[in-house]
Amino acid sequence: MADRRNREQERTGVERSKAHANGAHAPDSPLRVLLLIPSEVKTGIEAQVAADEHPLMDYYALQSALQAQGDTADIADFSLIAAERHPLVRAAARAGRSAALAMYGFVHRRRYDVIFSNSESVSIPLAALLKTTRRRPGHVLIGHHLSPKKKRFFMRSLHAQMDAIFVYATPQREYAVRTLGIPLEKLHLIPFHADHRFYRPMALPERNMICSAGLEWRDYPTMIEAVRDLEVEVCLAAASPWSKHKNETKNRELPQNVSARRYPYNELRQLYAQSRFVVVPLYENDFQAGVTTLLEAMAMGKAVIVSRTTGQCDVVEEGVTGLYVPPGDPAALRACIVRLLEDPAEARRLGQNARRVIEERMSLEHWVTRLTRVIRASAMPAAATRRQAAPQGKA
Repeated sequence: MADRRNREQERTGVERSKAHANGAHAPDSPLRVLLLIPSEVKTGIEAQVAADEHPLMDYYALQSALQAQGDTADIADFSLIAAERHPLVRAAARAGRSAALAMYGFVHRRRYDVIFSNSESVSIPLAALLKTTRRRPGHVLIGHHLSPKKKRFFMRSLHAQMDAIFVYATPQREYAVRTLGIPLEKLHLIPFHADHRFYRPMALPERNMICSAGLEWRDYPTMIEAVRDLEVEVCLAAASPWSKHKNETKNRELPQNVSARRYPYNELRQLYAQSRFVVVPLYENDFQAGVTTLLEAMAMGKAVIVSRTTGQCDVVEEGVTGLYVPPGDPAALRACIVRLLEDPAEARRLGQNARRVIEERMSLEHWVTRLTRVIRASAMPAAATRRQAAPQGKA
């Protein structure tokens, strides 16, 4: 019985995925969408965004795009979970905030046509819960990093309850098909994004300076060694609201030309603007670590130098928008840095190309458009059922 139900659920998921590929949707029926955001969303930043002091957060951009199409789009985050009184949500919170967020989506599932999550930490327990019910909403997620062994069993057994999975790196899509057995039509390989209106070329004088930013899989020890005694100022914005990785610039004696600290968004943008180019040193990994910094720098019209890891292979085009170096090789990184320092015209050319690529296919607007199209397609079966069940004359 359970095997038959799993086969039926898998077949339904594949049929939904085919609808995604065809761009199918139900234009005459507003959809109800729940966005599960595994963080504390930033509130009260509208004035900062309007004043050009803060980038537009992607979850608000996605919510606005859905609402602009007449849909309902609610956001649930960790702060909402903290105030939730439902006993099942409170019980799930003992396993962690992501589990509680998944339970929130499950207990409120009948109110929505589709549930979206931008984290496997929420979507895996949500899929497990959805497996216990015969009728469920569409389920869409972003699979940032599908290949850790601890996720393998769960993704293999639960992807029937996932109708569309966005991935940012080609190796992640290949792993999902080859190892996890996820049908290719469920997987959507898309670029990440940058708010190209906030991160943009600015009329600020460049200094004899280069920079880096972020913490996720950052190999700052290699970069520090590569720039030691170079006649250039090096600023490391070694902070991230998402990464759990250790900050390897802390409690380390830095060369005189290197500094490291946290930068607020508007200061980070100024740092990019005044740098000659941006360097993203990475430890070997198989997903899109470093992508946020890369795209922000490219949107600023800056050339980028990045470690060519297994996962970091879809953003930079060698010799067109930036340069690759082998991971963990300070001599190669130093040679590449010196090359662009000595050839500012080349750095400008790469930066101009990078900005154009962002505008053409990697802006926040492109990201939102891709997600809303698939979210609406995933909701189609649920919305159609709701329409058929509605009383005559009512939506």
